[in-house]
Amino acid sequence: MLSIFEAGRILAKKYTTEVIMEVTTHTEAVGQEGYRRLENPLIVGRGKLSDPRANAAWAESMLHWHYQGDPLAETVALRLREQGAALGQPAAAVRLLARQGDTACRRFLEDMEAVPEWVDFEVMRCGGAMIQRHFPHMILALTYGVLPLTFGHPDAAAIFVGTGRLEANVTRRLNESAALFFKVSDSDALAPGGRVWETCLHVRLVHALVRMRCLEQGWDVQAQGMPVSQLATAAGPAFFGAQMLDCMRLLGARISEEEAAGHRLVWRYTTRLMGVPETLLGRSQQEQDDFDAALMSQFFAPDDNARTVMAALLKGLSNQRPTSRLPRHLHAALFRYLLGDEEANAFGIPSGRDGKRVLSVLRSGLSGYAGLQRVPGMPAGLRWLGKVMLSRLSGEGLVSPASAGTAH
Repeated sequence: MLSIFEAGRILAKKYTTEVIMEVTTHTEAVGQEGYRRLENPLIVGRGKLSDPRANAAWAESMLHWHYQGDPLAETVALRLREQGAALGQPAAAVRLLARQGDTACRRFLEDMEAVPEWVDFEVMRCGGAMIQRHFPHMILALTYGVLPLTFGHPDAAAIFVGTGRLEANVTRRLNESAALFFKVSDSDALAPGGRVWETCLHVRLVHALVRMRCLEQGWDVQAQGMPVSQLATAAGPAFFGAQMLDCMRLLGARISEEEAAGHRLVWRYTTRLMGVPETLLGRSQQEQDDFDAALMSQFFAPDDNARTVMAALLKGLSNQRPTSRLPRHLHAALFRYLLGDEEANAFGIPSGRDGKRVLSVLRSGLSGYAGLQRVPGMPAGLRWLGKVMLSRLSGEGLVSPASAGTAH
């Protein structure tokens, strides 16, 4: 995962807290009128369950959140750099500064440690256990059905393309997303001070540094909103919760409603830890489902940048170990199957009969694997295997950093 030091190093000049706050305030005041709104966005996934008559109005009501960053995290990230803190372990560094009287660090920790009243760790354990038992389905769903959604909006794709070294950055993003996803299956470690809670703190600070870097490089806030905005980050439950479950089921996973509820709750809470205010999160699962459906109907319109990113991702998966062991046409077939033809066509993903034939064999194998969970004693064994594999992959990533040119 990208370290705080490495992310900070790419900043060309030093931002002050005042500059960040001025940018946020300014864009709240004047940015929305000049925003480049999407024309005819694709309605994807759970977006098909939304109310078409209300979607456009919902998008307008949410637009001001597209101009909101995370000033608290940005201030803390800068403070860590200024103090020359141990940036490889940001949680420990933030705690130390808070104990020394740093107000921003204290407020940041208070925000991270506040557990919403709707969080239920017992319910989340059920979802985490399901992910561990179905780890093959989860890995494929994450890679081919969820990750593309994160650059399906033109503003998100622009962040990828603007950083250069596209193939390396796309595969790094795959590893970072996978590492966090593998870890949150251990839902108890999401409690304040836990191992996964600290990972979320790390990712939140990295998001802040990416946001500031984009601003320094001339990001057009008025036309594009704030990079890695609160609204964009609030898509976590829709992407990694509902969309993930739908893709896993397409691949043959056997998921009960109780397990699905636990998994969705894991990602609602994880998204809160990423700095998203509770205003943008449902107080109940039904509220969250309604929000997710509206979001999935309004924010996807892959452009040339998105197609460039997708081509780089497909190339990376085809060329880099261990995913290079799968034929290229199977990678493309998995994208098309999990995204659907309309979105796959928008991303420029090729189609072919060879991939469909191999995919049919793979789906049969995955269905058989899921069926083992009906055999007495097998669920515990599959969960143990999943824990081992996910722990290993959370450290190594899905592709080799060395072969991707992303080793730090």
